[in-house]
Amino acid sequence: MSIDTTDEDAREAEALYDDAGQRGLGAAARLMDDLAGNLEGLDDLTPYLERLVQSVNANIDGCDCVGVTVVMEDRPRTAAYTTAGTLEIDAVQYAVGDGPCLDAFRNGRENLVDFAGGEERWPAFMEGCDPGDVQTLLALPLESDGRRFGALNLYGYARNAFDHTDLALVRMAAQRAADALAAAVDLSGAREVAGQMEHAMASRAVIEQAKGLLMGRHQIDEMVAFELLRRQSQEQNLKLRVLAAQLVAEARSSRSEAI
Repeated sequence: MSIDTTDEDAREAEALYDDAGQRGLGAAARLMDDLAGNLEGLDDLTPYLERLVQSVNANIDGCDCVGVTVVMEDRPRTAAYTTAGTLEIDAVQYAVGDGPCLDAFRNGRENLVDFAGGEERWPAFMEGCDPGDVQTLLALPLESDGRRFGALNLYGYARNAFDHTDLALVRMAAQRAADALAAAVDLSGAREVAGQMEHAMASRAVIEQAKGLLMGRHQIDEMVAFELLRRQSQEQNLKLRVLAAQLVAEARSSRSEAI
């Protein structure tokens, strides 16, 4: 599942400079550096998408959270995200079968939502959704070679959170995600990709539990807890989900002993 984007990246960087100026060029260079490298197998897909959402979150001004909706076997899933709080917004869309992210996937269009502006395009979604701190949502379709695989979703805590430069950058990131998903499907098939994502979702549930433990233990926020968990996994040479499972098991054992 090798993806060579060197020449393509150079062309996109030049186009982005013309489109968005010096700030866009610098952010584009950082994005390309973060997303460089080859995907050698299906197991590389989820880590790649997780790296992508972290990079988008870090390099897009006005962006506070990022998620990737992937639709495989007619079922939408949140394949990667930076903040668990946005999962509720995703879940409402999946439950009612409509919303900006699913619409981006189905119709191949970019959707910008102002939650405080009386959005009327998806009434069932808007009625069931409590966006919390999120005021702006930007959803872009993930499309490669005429096939759509889902949407790249950005969430901002401010109104009018994204400008022309941000949109140009997000388009580049969305293309990277789409190309990675297309390569995975071509290599392994949609069913295998869907199965791999189910496994990844189960792993993330344990990681979320471990993050919650660290947040309570150290009085830190979600992003800091994830970074602490990631750093510990590197220092101990353990996969993130393995370390998370150990922390959760230790916490359960401690509670049992205290009873």
